[in-house]
Parts: sequence; C-alpha cells; structure tokens
Amino acid sequence: MRLPNNILCRIAPLAILIPLAACSTTSEPNMRPTIMPTFAPVRPPVDAALADPCISAAASKYFLTENHITAVDAEPIGGGVNQVRLRADIRDAMCTVTDKGKVRSIVDTMPKSADQVAAEEAAAAKKTAAQAAPVQKSKKKS
Repeated sequence: MRLPNNILCRIAPLAILIPLAACSTTSEPNMRPTIMPTFAPVRPPVDAALADPCISAAASKYFLTENHITAVDAEPIGGGVNQVRLRADIRDAMCTVTDKGKVRSIVDTMPKSADQVAAEEAAAAKKTAAQAAPVQKSKKKS
C-alpha cells in the first residue's frame, strides 16, 4: 500500500504545530503573587459523652439522620456545662450540654433557608396529624 504524495498531507502536521511555536518559554517569569493555601488548625476530637447527646437532640430538631450531623468543637463554660458546636448538614448550631450528657438547648447560629422552614412545617403537620388520628382498639371475640 502506497502513501499519497499529496502536498497537503505533508503540510497539515506542520500547520498544527505552528501555534505551539508561537508560545515562548524564554520570556520573563510571571511576577503575579502566588496564593498559598491556608489550613485550619487541627482540633482534637470532641468527647463522645458530650457529642452523642447533642447529635441525637439535633437529629430530632432538624429532622435529619444522625449521620448528617457532626460535632465540630467543644468548650467548657463552667459549672459542669459545655458548649458543643455542631454542623448539621449545611447548618451550624450550638448545643449546651452538661457533663452528665443532659442537653439543655440547641440554638441555630445560622438563619434558616426557605426549604428548611417548609420541611419543618411539613414535619410538624405530619406529627400533629398522627397524634390527632384516633387509635382504634381491636375487639376481642369471646
């Protein structure tokens, strides 16, 4: 099999390489400042005795599973009370918990989105509808 001797077949590969030849590597180096990545300091893990009750309480408040909630940081306030910062999906919350694991409060530190307000209203309506429905007792036949 013979290759064609057409002149375009010989010039086409060179035409593709011409724009690459226009790039110069001998110019002055780029003097733009480089952005160095910054890293957050490594925090010690939150004690499970403090994190677990807060995660459970936040799961029921936000109608999320416990897998979507993480304890980010904990700090003692005093008198056996601690504050645990939570990350619930895309929201931030602050949980106040005692050393014995009793949750005092969970406060949002980030405003709610319209989707979350609608989800909370739907969950509350579902809960009240379930409580309002009468429970039928089965009758025993003798």
